[in-house]
Amino acid sequence: MPGSETPVSDVMDCDVIVVGSGAAGLSAALAAAVDGARVVVLEKAGVLGGTTAMSSAGTWVPGNHHMKAAGLEDSPEETLTYIRATAPPGWQKDEDELWRALAENSAPMLRLLEDKTPLRFELVNHPDFYVEAPGGKIFGRMVSPTVISKFLLGRLWNKVRPSVKPQYFTYKEMIGGILKDPWKAGLRMGHRLVWRFLMQKVGLGNGLIVGLLRGCLDHGCRIFTDADVKKLLIDGGVVTGVESVIAGKPCSIRARKGVVLATGGFDWAPDYMPKYFPGIQQIGAPRSNTGDGQRMAAEAGAELARMDQANIAPVTFTQYEGQRHAQPLYETFTGHCILVNRHGERFVSEGSAALGSAMDERGPDGRPKHLPVWRVFDARYSHKLSTMYSDRDPGFVRSAPTLEALAEKIGLDPKKLAATVERFNGWSREGVDSDFHRGETAWERYYTGDPKKGAALKPLEKPPFFASPFLYVSLGTKGGPRTNERCEVLRPDKSVIAGLYCAGIAMAHPIGTKAVGAGTTIGPCLTFGYIAGKAVSRRNA
Repeated sequence: MPGSETPVSDVMDCDVIVVGSGAAGLSAALAAAVDGARVVVLEKAGVLGGTTAMSSAGTWVPGNHHMKAAGLEDSPEETLTYIRATAPPGWQKDEDELWRALAENSAPMLRLLEDKTPLRFELVNHPDFYVEAPGGKIFGRMVSPTVISKFLLGRLWNKVRPSVKPQYFTYKEMIGGILKDPWKAGLRMGHRLVWRFLMQKVGLGNGLIVGLLRGCLDHGCRIFTDADVKKLLIDGGVVTGVESVIAGKPCSIRARKGVVLATGGFDWAPDYMPKYFPGIQQIGAPRSNTGDGQRMAAEAGAELARMDQANIAPVTFTQYEGQRHAQPLYETFTGHCILVNRHGERFVSEGSAALGSAMDERGPDGRPKHLPVWRVFDARYSHKLSTMYSDRDPGFVRSAPTLEALAEKIGLDPKKLAATVERFNGWSREGVDSDFHRGETAWERYYTGDPKKGAALKPLEKPPFFASPFLYVSLGTKGGPRTNERCEVLRPDKSVIAGLYCAGIAMAHPIGTKAVGAGTTIGPCLTFGYIAGKAVSRRNA
């Protein structure tokens, strides 16, 4: 049987069914199993881990025990203050109880993971996105797993979803050198990388999934791949199980306590995406993310919300499963480069933590108002990873001897683009970007250093000049059924659909496109999964 040694016939009845095997799903399964529930995990794909396995596993956990061991203070009250201060206008009315649940349960979640799985986390030197806001922290809320061997999974060792990026590093190693100079860092780590390869020791998203899976297996969870859940079973308004097709065979599975939907986003849904993300140019999530959880919840009477929210991020592109696929890449902090919109104007600080939100800013017609966005740079733009664009797609990067000629190639007003570059160059000479304050926040200084040294504001002056599309990409949508603070799914009248829970980016996520820190997708996914798992395991069926 795929993913388990247990025959399907033996799992027709259980306490809890978890649909999906990413961070939220496995966290829910673990929490429920630790509480004594008999748990079955059903994964639609042939591999485990979902979007999480493909990620860098940066994990935002306010008030975590590693932070406190390092002498850093934090509290749920400070966390809640920070989230409230940085959230989009109007969100507090609908999301405050979920924010409070996140603030209070993040630290216990991480403690459970380290107590009940082989996972070990380490602090990563990342500031919150908006340190300057009330409750912001310069260091401590960001953690990530250390390396762990896939061989701990036994016969499932090769069932973890591959990523578009090498997984033999930790997040700390990646931001500490790999992204800055991959060849130099790789050579420096050579012997360790060879050993990790031989022992299949992985970090990042693969590492997180390996540790969660081992913990779930150790606590009796039964895990199935190629298990496509088609429908919720409902009896008298109560969700009692699912109809599934496992390895090609239909079966009904009953859950005495309830079902947790942790199916991820709807990035590849042909109906949802054109409606909620018109103009999307690339996807960075697995192709199995087609909105199954959102549809099943809606059919059960749930209210869907935040469907226009997603993890919008800068990317390059690569090949994955034989098709073009997004690969996250943050390189707009580098000098001699700016971003311009379809009007040839800058519209955001290129190093902003809110770059995704700026890209996603909608006009009156509901469509992104800045698209297409272009990266414009000169001959001195030297980020080594940028050369990959030309290697993979010779037409992706355009060049010209003058800015005016470049503008004509990419369909912009030549005078407007030249004026925009000249204005930016003026700020470069003055040392202050009075338009968008590039390089001034703690988040941006983390990458560019002291703004007085000018690293963030190097001008575009040396021909030839270049432009490449700056892609509008979803790495994971964040809309779905509304839930309460216990992750119980709600109807439009706010009544609870008994027996149905939802967690992670399958839910109406309380932290949307405007994230509050690096890792505020994975961290909350783990925390809301933990909340859902504990809630469903304690439900009196």
